[in-house]
Amino acid sequence: MCVLASLLLVGLAGCSSATDSGAATAEDKQAGLKFAQCMRENGVPDFEDPSFDENGEMELRFPPGTDPNAVKPTQEKCKSHLPNGGEPEKMNTEDVKKFQAYAKCMRENGMPDYPDPDAEGRSRFESGKEPDPNDPGLKTGHEKCGEHLPGGGGGLVIMGGGK
Repeated sequence: MCVLASLLLVGLAGCSSATDSGAATAEDKQAGLKFAQCMRENGVPDFEDPSFDENGEMELRFPPGTDPNAVKPTQEKCKSHLPNGGEPEKMNTEDVKKFQAYAKCMRENGMPDYPDPDAEGRSRFESGKEPDPNDPGLKTGHEKCGEHLPGGGGGLVIMGGGK
């Protein structure tokens, strides 16, 4: 289960235990709800409960206009509620290569500053340079390039964080 980790979360992408189908387990869903509640109780009152895409992957979103740097301490405080403590599971080499192909495709399809993933498949944008989740170019690029991702795509979630 993986939604873009920057906490581009394609996958908190890679951060939960999932069934063989990639769908979130009941435990994962409960963990996501606890994380959202913690975020609300600790200074991000408009943080929504997670949603789950058609593949059952968890999607967590900051409210529009949220300053990622301002909520980073809250995110750190609350991530223990997430599956695997909010840390991505170790990704195999084949999946990292798929994320590299995805990043290259995104750069070729309207997102020229899309970063290469790290050794664990997470693409991290520099703080303040995260793409707008409502940018049509991001959605279009993901639709064109999602086939490169492990499992053929899935949700795209932008959360702050970076270098």
